[in-house]
Amino acid sequence: MLPKDFISMNKKIVIGIPPKAHLTLALDEVNGFREIGYDCNYITYGRNDQSINVFNKLIGVIKNAINIVFALYKFSPAYLYLNSRFEPVASTRDAISLLIIKALYFKNVKIIIKTHGSDFAVFSPDRGFFIKQVVSFLAKNVNAWFFLSSEEKDIVYKNNPSLGRNAYVTANVVDSKRSVHSRAFQTEFKLPDNKFKFLFVGRIVREKGVFAILESIPHLPFKDKCQFIFVGDGPDLNELIALSEQLKVTDNVSFVGFINDDKCDHFYANTDALVFPTFFNEGFPMALFKAVAAGLPIITTRIRAAKDHLIEPDNTLWVSGDSTSTLIDAITRLYENPGLRESMSLNNRKLGEEFSRHKVVTQMHQTLSTLA
Repeated sequence: MLPKDFISMNKKIVIGIPPKAHLTLALDEVNGFREIGYDCNYITYGRNDQSINVFNKLIGVIKNAINIVFALYKFSPAYLYLNSRFEPVASTRDAISLLIIKALYFKNVKIIIKTHGSDFAVFSPDRGFFIKQVVSFLAKNVNAWFFLSSEEKDIVYKNNPSLGRNAYVTANVVDSKRSVHSRAFQTEFKLPDNKFKFLFVGRIVREKGVFAILESIPHLPFKDKCQFIFVGDGPDLNELIALSEQLKVTDNVSFVGFINDDKCDHFYANTDALVFPTFFNEGFPMALFKAVAAGLPIITTRIRAAKDHLIEPDNTLWVSGDSTSTLIDAITRLYENPGLRESMSLNNRKLGEEFSRHKVVTQMHQTLSTLA
């Protein structure tokens, strides 16, 4: 239910969306705001080409900020909402952008930032005077900062109470309808009918727990009845493939490589469980919550948004980062207990409804309405 003063609010909002990565996620929010009555425009805001030098990156940030200023004058919104990250480089970009916007745009506009991941090195004493000034500037000029987990919000408040007082917890939109069970899809990616399919989706880096998954396989007495499917690319992929050969588990694994989101989403409806033992500083890992919404049983680590939303054994079995022994125990427990898998699947489908476009955007609106 929207607040009674919704009609009297200025419901015009400009949303800064990324040029490529997470574009669908950002557009889901754009459409969600429109559906609940906002007059919503969007403009590109995000990373420059990482291959260019620092000077050209700075020029890109300045041009982008000026484009936002033009959009603000044309639209006169109540809110400017930027998708970003909370870490030294992105926060510096945000501070430069807001400095330019504040200098050139003379109307009142509330600044909202949603962070898709964080690196709290920004609070490290050895980051020096410049980063401290960046954080201080953002604390004074950002009216609401959305983080994707309670842990992130708490760390921010502990290190910078001024910024923390404007910090809120939200979620990402997850649409389970984008994952469809399909015989054609299973054939295309050689997903076996006669094996239990454990899925990993994400960047292939050690911090995502991929090596622990692989190292657990030789210890599973039922390994030949299973297929471990790795979807994603990354700097550690070749080392992971080499390790699979060394461990003699090549018949038990599939390395799919990078798949765009539209097609990748279908893996959740065509596999049997997600194993995601990340010890990376995840915010709201989309692979995890897409699996939840699709009703997959889950094995993951107790960090950030996972800790906020998942309960063992209702939704997940917890493991300890790159601990192979805890993975072996969890994989065995899940594989050998069909009743556990069934209850977990039902619970996760129900939980996934909490991340619908309407629910996520309505909750964000309730925060925005307090800033008016």
